[in-house]
Amino acid sequence: MAPFLILFVALASASPVRRQTDVLDINADGLISYDEVFHAMTLHDALVALDIDGDQFLYLPQIVELFGDGSIFYQLNNNGDDHLSFGEVQHGLTLREFFDLFDKNGDGMLDATESYQMNYIYNTIKNPDAAISNLLDANGDGKLSKLEVLGAMTLDESMIAMDMDGDGFFTVQELAPIFGNDTQVTFDRLDANMDGKLSYDEVTSATSLDRIFDFYDLDGDGYLTGSETDGIYYVYNAILTNPILVHGGLDADGDGKLSLAEVELVMNVHEVLVALDDDGDNHFSLQEFVAHIGDETLFNALDHNHDMTLSFGELHTIGMDTIFNKYDKDGSGFLEGHEADEMLIVYDMVMAGQ
Repeated sequence: MAPFLILFVALASASPVRRQTDVLDINADGLISYDEVFHAMTLHDALVALDIDGDQFLYLPQIVELFGDGSIFYQLNNNGDDHLSFGEVQHGLTLREFFDLFDKNGDGMLDATESYQMNYIYNTIKNPDAAISNLLDANGDGKLSKLEVLGAMTLDESMIAMDMDGDGFFTVQELAPIFGNDTQVTFDRLDANMDGKLSYDEVTSATSLDRIFDFYDLDGDGYLTGSETDGIYYVYNAILTNPILVHGGLDADGDGKLSLAEVELVMNVHEVLVALDDDGDNHFSLQEFVAHIGDETLFNALDHNHDMTLSFGELHTIGMDTIFNKYDKDGSGFLEGHEADEMLIVYDMVMAGQ
């Protein structure tokens, strides 16, 4: 996209008017000021841009990628779960404080290094379809950041995509397109029981997508460029073309039952809520909630304004585990038989709505 500058003249008013332009650095001085950010976006705009999977949550790896450490995650994470809701962020931060988290030297300006993430956010706001059409290089700058990679795929998805025969194990040959000349060394390092094959557990216990990114980042600059991107793009393309991941086999390991991990792999709680909201009013009555999501006790606990209906906002603290447990009638930790059939119906509704 060839950027061009559109100038808006704001009429005098009691408060500044936000303007949308095609560059964040309006005065072209190579620095991003808070004023430039304030006039280009709201904090909510930024959160929506960062929320690539659309579940209205931000996760610890993404926070670490954004700010260099996870301290702000723990400061804002009021309920101690594994994610930050939009509400937690907006109640705990102003746009100014969000800006200051990137301003590492505290000079009030974001220089070229400090402004990368802010430019990423702004470019995604300007072109939201970029996060869908090209999940990896979401800002189109020709290089992959850890934020872009972790936002586009998970380690579980990568393992399913690379397990060509679907047996739950990896051979050296299956990993060769990812690790190249280092495949045998990497394989031997991960093969904890030295049986000549790698189980999913051996992979997840010894590495992470974060560490795989670092493996490819040969120059250690925090970005993948040129040939450094080859392995990640190979995995990404395998995910996009894997029939289990694309066409929706919920039972990823083919064992005839559904685990919470398998369900979370293919849909998120926000997608499920939208699918189950038959009348599209973004609310659930007690009857609807008890039928699909949880029991009456949970409904009353979430109904903060006591209007006997739950808005999506009131539902933001529940996770897929809540819905999964609703279908897991026998409490086995797996959905089997009729339980699995009910979840498959929900999944089909999610897919139909996309």
